[in-house]
Amino acid sequence: MAKAKKIDFESALEQLESLVEQMETGELSLEDSLLAFEQGIKLTRECQQSLEGAEQKVKMLMQKDGAAALVDFATPEEDEDTL
Repeated sequence: MAKAKKIDFESALEQLESLVEQMETGELSLEDSLLAFEQGIKLTRECQQSLEGAEQKVKMLMQKDGAAALVDFATPEEDEDTL
């Protein structure tokens, strides 16, 4: 069986957003909603794999010279919570 072509993160995210918009309208049949949900799960997994791959690359680059250290990233919202 041929392996499905992997799409890039941005394309997968755009497709996922489109599916969500379609489902939120409430105009899809139950069968179409289930198909959209199934496709959404697949796209979510692809996005997660892409993000994990990017994170691994960043870790490898940060450790490459031995001088850089990884630090936790805090979002602006998290920074406000600590004030």
